[in-house]
Amino acid sequence: MQMSLTFARDKRLPDILDRLSRAWPSPARPNAEPLSQLVFMVLVGGTPTAVALAVFQRLRQRFRNWGDLRDADPDVLLPVLRGVERVTDKATTLPRLLQAIETKRGELDLGFLEQWNSDEAMTWLCALPGVDATIAAATLSFSTLRKTVATVDQDSARPVRRLRLAPEGTPISALDRHIMERMPADWKAAELNRLYQGLTRLADKVCHRGKPDCKHCPLSDLCPTAANSTATILTFPGAAQS
Repeated sequence: MQMSLTFARDKRLPDILDRLSRAWPSPARPNAEPLSQLVFMVLVGGTPTAVALAVFQRLRQRFRNWGDLRDADPDVLLPVLRGVERVTDKATTLPRLLQAIETKRGELDLGFLEQWNSDEAMTWLCALPGVDATIAAATLSFSTLRKTVATVDQDSARPVRRLRLAPEGTPISALDRHIMERMPADWKAAELNRLYQGLTRLADKVCHRGKPDCKHCPLSDLCPTAANSTATILTFPGAAQS
């Protein structure tokens, strides 16, 4: 996203990224084309990634092109999407999402977003059915568009808050902006993707929703919450518990 910088760079971020990358290396994967990434992000919400990947593969086998999925009846989609969270909602949302893209652009293709800046692209995607800021950011960042956009979801938000990468009480919808303002000036989509993947693994392995396992956290000496021994269940405005 393009924005004015209102906070100083956080000098911990390069060290945080390095430690997370060493603790949980992420294999390099080719970026998906944008529409595939968007559909996958709609599927993965609330669902383990491995399950969502399996469902996405099943979806592509059943519907050979996006036009077939656009015209699919939700009742036909339900067994194909079996295993994802909120399956009934997603079976309804996916055709509506593709219909909206075609209505707006005249074709099922998001490649045009490469020419737009990140703010414009985020706004356009977030106006689509079933697309929130997390889905839009991941689509722009993880796809071949390679936009420099921070992605923060419900899980990665937990270590972001405990590391004080945003002011205490910041709602989840604003966490990405604070990371963008604090990150090194030379960071691009690749660094932000690795940061997101590392924070997600951190949240899963040690930075638990309840009492975190600070003893085994590779970032404990960088984390003010761990230093103050205040890492308990916390609540934040407009968000679920940390």
